[in-house]
Amino acid sequence: MNTHLGRCKRPVTAALAAAVVAAASPLAAQTAPEFAADGFSVCVDPTFPPMEFMADAADKDPSGVDIDVARALAGLWGVDASFVSMDFAGLLPSLEAGRCDAVISGTVLREDRLKTFNAVPYLDTATVLIAGKGAPAVSDIAELAGKTVAVQSGTSYPGRMEELNAELEAAGHAPTKIQQYPKQSDAIQQLLVGRAAYVVTQDTEIAYREMQDPGKFDVVFTMPAAAFEPFSVYLRKDDAETAKVGEAVKALVANGELLKIVEKWNLSPSQLNGIGE
Repeated sequence: MNTHLGRCKRPVTAALAAAVVAAASPLAAQTAPEFAADGFSVCVDPTFPPMEFMADAADKDPSGVDIDVARALAGLWGVDASFVSMDFAGLLPSLEAGRCDAVISGTVLREDRLKTFNAVPYLDTATVLIAGKGAPAVSDIAELAGKTVAVQSGTSYPGRMEELNAELEAAGHAPTKIQQYPKQSDAIQQLLVGRAAYVVTQDTEIAYREMQDPGKFDVVFTMPAAAFEPFSVYLRKDDAETAKVGEAVKALVANGELLKIVEKWNLSPSQLNGIGE
């Protein structure tokens, strides 16, 4: 089974390049953005391991890659990080409404989101379909025709599946049956109990699950991507403030802190290729 995904750089459109220009800002002394002068508050949906999740029901704060990234950014700025938990669908609206300073929550770079927000990439990722261990790899999307696919609502996944369904129907095949659930853990459960043939997720989640409880899932298909779609810090529109976040991400790459976080959570160092350049 295809449990290791190779990395390749994908083209960045002009709109994407403009919105993430901060990631290429020159490394300079770390000055906290104005929005983080008194602390750095981050909106998260803690149901998506290893990016963010509640490791223990008694924990006050979530754990995960994004939590460590947020704290590392706050550390550079000399402030404390705090977390506001909610469903994924509420993350960007809450950022827009000023309920937090940033969204760092397994949120990939998407051109439609950049109409309203700025974004700074910090970790490359691939969107994949997973199935139970031993399931055959999908070599042609026609093999997905009529199959039930579970996805988390409020994410880019329903739209990605609708795009794939359009391709299936154009080729004369039945579309997949898309089932939406509010939490990624709910979507995974549908696969475990046999109500779905596949789940859409990120390669990062499977790397974590293989570390925690190996032998349950296989990656069977990597969703095509037309553009570079890394996990990104989402921010309100302010180019100067976004540039400071871009400088901070670059500093975390340069000082090795981001690599430590990646290795801690069983991810691949190649997922940092091109980040912060």
